[in-house]
Parts: sequence; structure tokens; C-alpha cells
Amino acid sequence: MKYEIRKKDKVIGVTKLENGDPPMGFVFGAVEPTEFYSPSIEQADFSLYISETNTEISIESILIEDHSGELGEQSIEVTVLVESAEEYAKFFRHHL
Repeated sequence: MKYEIRKKDKVIGVTKLENGDPPMGFVFGAVEPTEFYSPSIEQADFSLYISETNTEISIESILIEDHSGELGEQSIEVTVLVESAEEYAKFFRHHL
């Protein structure tokens, strides 16, 4: 499944959120940036949506880490703190 990271109405990146830490409420994975992404983007007001259904997932925070400069190749990762255990079970059952 693919997820969109949005800032206002712009999709800044797409991720599969391939990993998770259910007890802590985190999901994380690699990010494929869009033309609206910038390494200096303000890290506030992000939202998370399921790409296929345009369903918003309630989250507490999203942190994007861009290591591309240090590694010399694209390397962008996202960590998402899901709002509740119920929301985690609903959308990230595959990590339980």
C-alpha cells in the first residue's frame, strides 16, 4: 500500500511505510519525493493519506529526515507517530 505525505493540498512525498513499531505507535519507511518536496521544507502541518482511497489517517506527528547530502544519493526517510492504538490497528494491521 502507498501513502501520501501532504502539506496543505500538496503531495510532497509517497511512501510504503514498510516498517513499524506497534508498541510505540510508529510507522516508518523510505520516501519518494515529489516536485513539491524540498530538503528545507517546514516540518509542520503534515498529513498522511492512503493513496488509493484518499483516506486521511489520524497522526500525532510526521518527521522527514533527508540524508541525501551526506550520502551523495537520494536517501529520505519518514517516521510517523500514529494518533492512537485503534488507528494503528485499523490502518497498519500488517505491522502488528
